Amino acid sequence: MKNQMSILLAGVAACAIAAPVMAQQENQVRNEQRTWAEARAELNGHVRNVTEGVSMTAAAIGNSFSAELGGSANVTSYQWGNRDVSASMYLDASDTLGSIEATTAAIGNSASISIDAFEGDGGSSRVNNTQIVSGAFHSNMMFDGTDISGVDDVAISATSASIANSLSVNARGDVDANNFQRFWGDSRSVLNAGFNDVAGSVEFTSAALGNSASFDIEEAETVRINNTQFTNYDPQAFSNIEVGQLEGDFTSTTAAISNSLSVSTLPATASLAVNNRQMNRAYTGATANIHLGDVIGSASVTAAAIGNSASISNLPDGF
Repeated sequence: MKNQMSILLAGVAACAIAAPVMAQQENQVRNEQRTWAEARAELNGHVRNVTEGVSMTAAAIGNSFSAELGGSANVTSYQWGNRDVSASMYLDASDTLGSIEATTAAIGNSASISIDAFEGDGGSSRVNNTQIVSGAFHSNMMFDGTDISGVDDVAISATSASIANSLSVNARGDVDANNFQRFWGDSRSVLNAGFNDVAGSVEFTSAALGNSASFDIEEAETVRINNTQFTNYDPQAFSNIEVGQLEGDFTSTTAAISNSLSVSTLPATASLAVNNRQMNRAYTGATANIHLGDVIGSASVTAAAIGNSASISNLPDGF
């Protein structure tokens, strides 16, 4: 049994001492978050003559909930918002020796739940998640660079992401979950980049999501998931990238998804029941404008626009 459990709720850490070793640890967690105000993050960076790695993040989140629990758990989370969220970054880098990582993220509602039900002699958990949001969620990145030499074959990794509703559940043991996500608004990600004289691989990602839910479950005998997602307006992702004199591999992914569900069990459960309902009334668009020159290495470019996406994996070991 863990000696201590930490629950991060609304940015405030609350620590609770676990029960005695011989007793079963049970967790009852209720979260309610509502926001009526805008959230905005802006980062302007100028990087020169840096000999180590550079990491920069601009993140704006309306409601954020995170729970890490040991023992059986009953978690109920409700998040609601009706204001805009935006994150922007301008980064100018040159003469650097080290990898550069840059991230902009605009998120309406975010819930991350991790449960190890076998800690404390438990074995099962219940999760009820509701996320409702409206507003504009915009992530914008502008990245210019020259004379950049990466380490471990990686020179640049840049991500711009806008997400209206996001749920992530990682659990060990049986799970009974209900997820409801509804989004009215505008999810938009824009990544503009220009580079020259770069040594090392370059990876760019621009992603705009309406509703996203993922369940990663281990060592369970029974898993039941009810998922309902509704998107009413337009997730759009844009990538405008120009690269010259690159010694390394180039990868660009531009993805817009209205509703996404992912379920994975390792190893396979004896009983899996998934009830999935996804409704999309939104235009979903992904646009990539890529210009490459003098590249010594491979190039991989993807633009994907998906209305509804569901992925379910319940395969036995060795399959």
